[in-house]
Amino acid sequence: MAALNVLVTGCGRLFRGLVGLPAATGWARPAARGFREVVEIQEGKTTIIEGRITETPQESPLPPNPSGQCPICRWNLKHKYGYEDVLLLSQFIRPHGGMLPRRITGLCQEEHRKIEECVKMAHRAGLLPNHRPRLPEGFVPKSKPQLNRYLTRWSPRSVKPIYNKGHRWNKSASCREPTANNNSIDDASGPTSKQHHTTPTPGASDPPPD
Repeated sequence: MAALNVLVTGCGRLFRGLVGLPAATGWARPAARGFREVVEIQEGKTTIIEGRITETPQESPLPPNPSGQCPICRWNLKHKYGYEDVLLLSQFIRPHGGMLPRRITGLCQEEHRKIEECVKMAHRAGLLPNHRPRLPEGFVPKSKPQLNRYLTRWSPRSVKPIYNKGHRWNKSASCREPTANNNSIDDASGPTSKQHHTTPTPGASDPPPD
């Protein structure tokens, strides 16, 4: 009997819609809610917080750059947003997190690519938890690996210091001549540098006889 009543009610609504009769109260479109303003009133020890309906502005505010190609350019937001601005990015994505096409967003090709990359980065950073596809029932996601964890396999007390003498390229190369291993520019130019004196050969520096 209940199914018959539902069928009759639906046929009646369909007939009124085709003929042009006024629709029922349940099918009437709700009135616009408009803008509401939160007002806080203090009456003694009682605080009343209510929302008052304000007048809806007749015209939307004009963008500062009306000659821009896309909404980002018209509102001078070029190079002023990143993946952290989720309120801006959420206007260009679907409920499941995918990007809306350009024919809907009205973005130029350059800004569309930037918004797409920012949305990807926001998803990876976990800033859009409510914009992701729904998982099927009974699906258990895999646990994410714990990255950047150190000293978890063994006890920290078992770690031994690494006595590293430096990289191979940082070591001073040894000279081929063993006698010149300790020779350097500082030793040669310093005031205490060793000067090698040679013993003169007798008669080598004597003047020739007349």
